[in-house]
Amino acid sequence: MPPVDSLAQLRRLAAAAEEHARREHRLGLSPDAVAQVDRLLRTEGGQADAVRREMLSACYGAWLGWFALQRWDACWVGLAEPSAPRIQVAGLLFSPMDAVRRRLEDPKAPALPDVLRDIDAWSREQAAARGRAPTRNREAWDKLADDPRFAGGELPRDPDALDEWLRDEALPGKALLCLAAGGGRQGPLHAAAGAVVTVVDVSDRQLDHDRKAGLKTLRASMDNLGGLADASFDIVVQPVSSCYVADLDRVHAEIARVLKPGGLYIVQHKQPAALQASGEGPYGVAFPCAEGSALPEQAAAHREPGTTEFVHTLDALIGGLCRAGFVIEAFSEPPRADASAPAGTAGHRAWYLPPYLKIKARRV
Repeated sequence: MPPVDSLAQLRRLAAAAEEHARREHRLGLSPDAVAQVDRLLRTEGGQADAVRREMLSACYGAWLGWFALQRWDACWVGLAEPSAPRIQVAGLLFSPMDAVRRRLEDPKAPALPDVLRDIDAWSREQAAARGRAPTRNREAWDKLADDPRFAGGELPRDPDALDEWLRDEALPGKALLCLAAGGGRQGPLHAAAGAVVTVVDVSDRQLDHDRKAGLKTLRASMDNLGGLADASFDIVVQPVSSCYVADLDRVHAEIARVLKPGGLYIVQHKQPAALQASGEGPYGVAFPCAEGSALPEQAAAHREPGTTEFVHTLDALIGGLCRAGFVIEAFSEPPRADASAPAGTAGHRAWYLPPYLKIKARRV
């Protein structure tokens, strides 16, 4: 199929499918006509040569894509790619052209109503997970506020504990936001270095540790910082936390809003592949790379208990940051591997799958 490079072209192809259905099959393509189109394709598949199948794949694939857009909160992606464009639904990528082509070429291929039924089930499942996540994650982190692995302990004051990317930033007097960083560790550390610190977190109990240290706090989600003024911070520091929200674009937009021009953003994320992999060796890929999709909520040794986590692609983590108005200055994978560690432990897993990536970016 030749490249499809515009939405207008896709509309023309869909209109051609409707005209073909009327002219050659006396069929009007109503919004619920997917089953009829599926039967039409089975009929055509037994008669069409390769050139005609290609034409039908393009036209009816475009029609099916527009049908999907009307049914779900979806969008076309990949229009500039050398392959057929995709529909993105709740992170899931679906090629309507290829679904039609498979149906034309093989009568045993999944029927179009079945394909859409599977997508609908995915969409509903993801919507439910997104709806549960804010409350579920807040409650989970409230419980973890008493866990010494995640919060509390002696106030950190050693300047050597600062991130190496911050050591040349002349922190005294700088307005610094510790984002999604309650627990009494990040905030006090940066305050001890002279920064004027605000700590934001969804968990009040995590923030209690920072309040006891005398720091300014705000209970808010990282994707909704309405309690903070525009261009009010010189630096934003965010430890691993983006996996707890589904829409990373909103997070990037909020950080861009509260940072001053030229402001610094240092963030650490969970690696997409590490989130996709199974918890036990040999750490095979267990979950799809669907942007913003929720992982199963069962407990795993490499995940925080009781939380809902979302997979974010490198395009969202890095490309999305650039699209939000940032320039990336540095990138690293913090070393966590231990080749001699027992199988199934965090160190052994990191030997196969680096668990984190860290980004230093500047607001332009």
